[in-house]
Amino acid sequence: MKQKEKELSFEEAMKGLENAVGALSSEDTTLDEAIARYEEGLQYYRRCSEILKDAHQKIQQFDKETGEIKEF
Repeated sequence: MKQKEKELSFEEAMKGLENAVGALSSEDTTLDEAIARYEEGLQYYRRCSEILKDAHQKIQQFDKETGEIKEF
């Protein structure tokens, strides 16, 4: 993934993914364009997944009984 793509916010990556899917859904898209948009969509998907994975790891749950913070 290019450095610029690694800096995308979740919202930017999601919008890019939606645009790629929209292009793939178009009847006017050629095979070459479809392949390029598919590959582009995969990069946006990976960025979204990376951000969600990082967020999941940061989520913690407070256990009222023990007073400890536990991983979610």
